[in-house]
Amino acid sequence: MSDLDTEGRRQFLRFVTGTPRLPIGGFGALRPRLTVVKKEVDVLPGGTPDSHLPSCSTCQVYLKLPAYTSRAALEAKLKHAITEGQDHFALD
Repeated sequence: MSDLDTEGRRQFLRFVTGTPRLPIGGFGALRPRLTVVKKEVDVLPGGTPDSHLPSCSTCQVYLKLPAYTSRAALEAKLKHAITEGQDHFALD
């Protein structure tokens, strides 16, 4: 979050909560609280989790991240997900 600009932070919040703004009181007032969990992904032999995008459950404010092999992979995939997923909410 600290590496994102203002627009990137809004996109992140919208990705994980469905709204681009925090409630009064900031993250501490967010209910339910933001939870980051490991996303189990199927990886082919010799492959890595880096080919998978993060996902979220906005109702539970869960951010689901695969076990990326590097910070760079995490940043690239998260930025891709939050920019491309702004207007798409699917039921799974």
